[in-house]
Amino acid sequence: MRHSRALLTSILLLLAIAAARSVVAQDAPSDASRCFKEGLASYDRGDFEKATEWFKQAIALQPDFAEAHNNLGLSYSGLGRHLDAIDELKWAIRLKPVFAEAYCSLGAEYYEVQDVKNAIEVLRRAIELRPGYAVAFNNLGVVLLETGHIREAVAAYQEGLKLQPTRPEAYRNLARALGAAGDYDGALVQLEKAVQLKPDYYEAYNNIGVVCFQKGWYKRAKESFVLAVKLNEEFAEAIYNLGVLGIALKQRSESIAQYHRLKNLDSELAGNLYSGIYKGMVLDLRNK
Repeated sequence: MRHSRALLTSILLLLAIAAARSVVAQDAPSDASRCFKEGLASYDRGDFEKATEWFKQAIALQPDFAEAHNNLGLSYSGLGRHLDAIDELKWAIRLKPVFAEAYCSLGAEYYEVQDVKNAIEVLRRAIELRPGYAVAFNNLGVVLLETGHIREAVAAYQEGLKLQPTRPEAYRNLARALGAAGDYDGALVQLEKAVQLKPDYYEAYNNIGVVCFQKGWYKRAKESFVLAVKLNEEFAEAIYNLGVLGIALKQRSESIAQYHRLKNLDSELAGNLYSGIYKGMVLDLRNK
């Protein structure tokens, strides 16, 4: 199973941010605490510009406010300012060396700027500080998989799921690692757990379709791709996969129909599918 850096990054950052929301201000003066809480509210609304303003105010009132530095870093991340995010998260760690959440978030930011060596190092440090930190195990798995350390990635995901067995994204991540190891049966088991927890998980249904295709189960593959598109009619990857499946099964009219659906959704994928239909190009399924 091939994996997409963009998707892995989004999963990694999502989980890191979810963990950081649990960080609360301690021993902060009332004015700094008020600014901190306003920053959290802005962050949760997705207003990262306003969140940065509030967290900066909290830091101005209390420069050693580690949690505010941490959350300012996450707000910078939301704005795509990853180097600034790294600087703030490092400040948070200087002020609070046992700040596991900051290490976890810093790992996400290092990954974002493709510094995987430091990402692995700080994620391992987060786990040292909090051995039961499920999110850090998951995020370590993401980075290890990206760097080709497949067995270690599987082990990290499995440990994270032992600690927190209710995240559908984590089961999907483990499935990706198992698929990369060639264990398609194991991957399918994990994907089925993911959709049990999240019945509208259209990305996981697309992954199920890919695994079934690789096992030669074309009927089930088609059913899974169709269900993914039913759950999200603009899910270009699954539409593309239906087109590729049509080519593999020599159902040219089916592939052409998917090409026309795809043209207005993703011109690059549509162009690739066109080349497969009309020029005989060999195409891989999309497995984001």
